[in-house]
Amino acid sequence: MARCYILASMSNVLQHQHQSMESAYDILENLKEMFGDQNRAAKLAAMKALLNTKMVEVSSVRDHVLKMMSLLNELEVLGANIDKDTQVEMILQTLPDSFQQFRLNYNMNKMDSGVKKAK
Repeated sequence: MARCYILASMSNVLQHQHQSMESAYDILENLKEMFGDQNRAAKLAAMKALLNTKMVEVSSVRDHVLKMMSLLNELEVLGANIDKDTQVEMILQTLPDSFQQFRLNYNMNKMDSGVKKAK
């Protein structure tokens, strides 16, 4: 039954290539082989974009953070597993030097919260 659904949802070309396969598992494994490298390339491109993004001093912080969140969401969809604390840290590091005090305050308040929880 799953095999039929998979075949029905494919383009005609892919359907023709996979119709002789006996199980849904075989079809999915073959599709991974065919398109797996594209996923890897997309993940690398998204990671490169994320790591090379820096906020320009005169631009909107809101727009910059939304752009960063979009890149992080794209990476998550592509299978990257970046925890929330690391995501926040990555975004903070893309802010210009004029946000140094903000980063310091954020990290100090975060440490205070950790100490309060530990007590």
